[in-house]
Amino acid sequence: MKNLISTEDLYEKNTIAVKVEKQKRKYTPTIGNQMIIKEINRTSYLKICWMCGKPYETYRRSSYACQPRCSNNIVRFRKNGLNPPANMQELTKPKNTKEIREQFGYR
Repeated sequence: MKNLISTEDLYEKNTIAVKVEKQKRKYTPTIGNQMIIKEINRTSYLKICWMCGKPYETYRRSSYACQPRCSNNIVRFRKNGLNPPANMQELTKPKNTKEIREQFGYR
């Protein structure tokens, strides 16, 4: 029987690139009516789905699927004692990810 991939590995092995963006948040405090604008740093991750192998962009570090359908399939695979079908060692090689990085605007 194969060893199942841990959830930490699911989160980290499919990450291709990381980008930090500066964004502005607007909010109204509970006291007073003045709108406050605050500048924040937001981290976005470029990842590859473990189920279908498609690239996707997310703000969550702990994601491993591009959509809920793929996520549910991965959960079902793991309950049955199987690893997801994507081969991350091949999909995350620099020569394979160069075009994807350029498409999404990562370095």
